[in-house]
Amino acid sequence: MITITNPIQKGFYPDPSICRVGEEFYMVHSTFAYAPGIPVFKSDNLSDWEQIGHVLEREEQLCLNGAKVSQGIYAPTIRYFNGLFYVITTNVSGGGNFYVTAETANGPWSDPIYLENAPGIDPSLFFDDETCYYVGQRAKENAAYYGDCEIWIQELDLREGKLLGKPVSVFDGSMKHTIWAEGPHVYRKDDFYYLMLAEGGTAFHHSVAVARSRSVFGPYESCPHNPILTHRHLGHGYPIQNIGHGDLVESPSGDWFMVMLGTRPKNGCAELGRETFLAKVEWEEDWPVVNPMVGTVMEQQKMKFLPGCDRAKPAARGDILWTSPLDMRCLGLRGNPDMLPLKIEQGKLYLPFKTVTIEDLSVPSFICTRLLSRSFEAWVEIDADLMEGEEAGLIYFYDENHYVKAVIKNRAGSLEAVMIKRTGDEVSEWGNPVISGSLHTIYLKGEDQRLLGEADQTVLVDSLELKELCSEMAGGFTGCTIGVYAASERGESERMASFGTLYLDFMD
Repeated sequence: MITITNPIQKGFYPDPSICRVGEEFYMVHSTFAYAPGIPVFKSDNLSDWEQIGHVLEREEQLCLNGAKVSQGIYAPTIRYFNGLFYVITTNVSGGGNFYVTAETANGPWSDPIYLENAPGIDPSLFFDDETCYYVGQRAKENAAYYGDCEIWIQELDLREGKLLGKPVSVFDGSMKHTIWAEGPHVYRKDDFYYLMLAEGGTAFHHSVAVARSRSVFGPYESCPHNPILTHRHLGHGYPIQNIGHGDLVESPSGDWFMVMLGTRPKNGCAELGRETFLAKVEWEEDWPVVNPMVGTVMEQQKMKFLPGCDRAKPAARGDILWTSPLDMRCLGLRGNPDMLPLKIEQGKLYLPFKTVTIEDLSVPSFICTRLLSRSFEAWVEIDADLMEGEEAGLIYFYDENHYVKAVIKNRAGSLEAVMIKRTGDEVSEWGNPVISGSLHTIYLKGEDQRLLGEADQTVLVDSLELKELCSEMAGGFTGCTIGVYAASERGESERMASFGTLYLDFMD
């Protein structure tokens, strides 16, 4: 036996979906309004995951115009069938449900095939012999309350990209007045078809339920011990919460596991967002049982030895060196970072001074990476001869209305170091003059849900509260990111700010 530590994916990696091809496991996650969309990870042991690409990288694949941060790309599903990888997902900001294909999981992935008459979110694919089935979620036609949803199944012609026959409603939840039956997946094991789904919404009451049938179209009987996994009964003080939205995978040795999302809140706030966790699954009386005799997701998960589990763990540093192409961890808002008129020379990143700000529902000059720990240090050297109205620096970002930015700014001809915190309609600002010149260093340190900010080794704020920047306080479905930023009030120009390596040290 070996022990892995949960979460297996730290930071904003929600809605995991997993499949296995031979000895390798592949996993994808939601990205909402970040781009490129849907990271693809590969592992040979379910513990150590290497990012090998993104599914949605081209403009033809990813339209996020005007999307708020928690809109865009929702829960994807990854499957493999007859030599092709399939990823199916929803763009709630335009187009609806679609799928793409690739011969290898690292791409390139095809242009989207959008499905007509496929309402709802969180679609999945199920392959049974040579037939493909679309497994969807939708609001009931005569919904009795908000969140009154059902799971439906329909045959899908992959050659034509069209749904065939009529949709069949198969399940509307395991409990009376279930809300948000969603995230469905179908599996076939032995004599049964199993439908697994999320219920209760993606917050504190989240859960995983299962039903089974001898026919793919049902009728499905609910598992007598549903939900098969939840943490809502453990109270708000439990270290892992919001557990739900699971996907099953079988290892080469015949062992079963579930990946699912969860959060690790502190003082009621989970700034890192929804992360990915792993649990063992065993089958009893033809029903799945999660972590038998425990029944919860554990911080330390025992597993049988899998190849590669004895590898040394990677270092905790997460430095972003500016290379072309950019590091796969780099994200932009609503547009790929390389869609910006940026350039990279001698290890430095040059970002344009755009009039689009971090608050606009467009593509700002902002290149970020996910926050992997609430205890962190981040610093960057900026070389910018700032003109009036221009600013450049670092942003700790949750969404358009909840962020902290630490920037060097030319305001009315005077150069200042400015730290601005926005939480909804409330905006607070701290500023200090800095030595004239173009070379400056911005430093941020997060600890105990507070932030210290420095510019050129001068403290701007030494203990700024951060916990409002999370879904529990601000709404939404993402986690915090941190990155470099440039903007201008003067109008578009060819001027650029130069950034050195973004140094990131995650403490736990």
